[in-house]
Amino acid sequence: MSFRDIVVDACPKSDIQRTLELSRQMAIEFGANLTVVSYAWPRTSIVGDVLAENALSVQEQTREMEDALDATRRAFDSVFAAKPAEVEWCSAIVEPTAALLDHLLSADLFITSASQEKTCVSPDAAELALRSGTPVLRLGRNLTTCRFPSVVVAWKDCSQARRALHDALPILKRADRVTIVGIGDEVSIDRLEAVDEHLRRHEVTTTGHLHVPRSEGDICGDLLTQAQREGASLIVAGVYSRGPFATRVLGGMTREMLKNTETSWFMAH
Repeated sequence: MSFRDIVVDACPKSDIQRTLELSRQMAIEFGANLTVVSYAWPRTSIVGDVLAENALSVQEQTREMEDALDATRRAFDSVFAAKPAEVEWCSAIVEPTAALLDHLLSADLFITSASQEKTCVSPDAAELALRSGTPVLRLGRNLTTCRFPSVVVAWKDCSQARRALHDALPILKRADRVTIVGIGDEVSIDRLEAVDEHLRRHEVTTTGHLHVPRSEGDICGDLLTQAQREGASLIVAGVYSRGPFATRVLGGMTREMLKNTETSWFMAH
């Protein structure tokens, strides 16, 4: 199992150069094709300006989005100067989350970053994982290499955790140490032992499993504390939701997890 088709978020952001460089490293590592996608859409809706018949404002916003896309294209050209056939570039002035879904339905992985742009809308990583079924690797601010020597797998007895675990296998197999962590009463030690043994059969170098009592704070805080103790640069976790698909609301752990921008997250649903 490997990542053969990777979609990269190149929507206007301050760390676009780093995201492209790390994605290029990962593509080389896995022998993957890259689709680099840059979609720009203003945080202040153009539609609202049209309704207000403010044509000048529409032109200004359009020009601003075009400038933002030009900047991302320059970053792309810098990173992929000798552009190989395995790299495709796509860009447009369109809302990014909806537009990206078309790319992700035939992808193995989506790479994005935690940073947000003040003028442009950023793709919603959790929504894309929920709606496309494609795993999402959200790069933390502290990441400097595409390799993750130490990884924490957040385990909970549910389909989302299992999906995240298996989707992350190509990364887990390359890690020096993987720790399975279960928090609170929803996870038994016996289950963590079974997951540990399952990963070993997949040739993953595990360093054991930990059952952590839940503190008075939130589960995500407990997980981050444990990841820091393990020196982990990546956390693998399922994305959880509540309610019908049309009105889906992220579960508490997912909401809290996305607030942390320092650590890298691998998420799947």
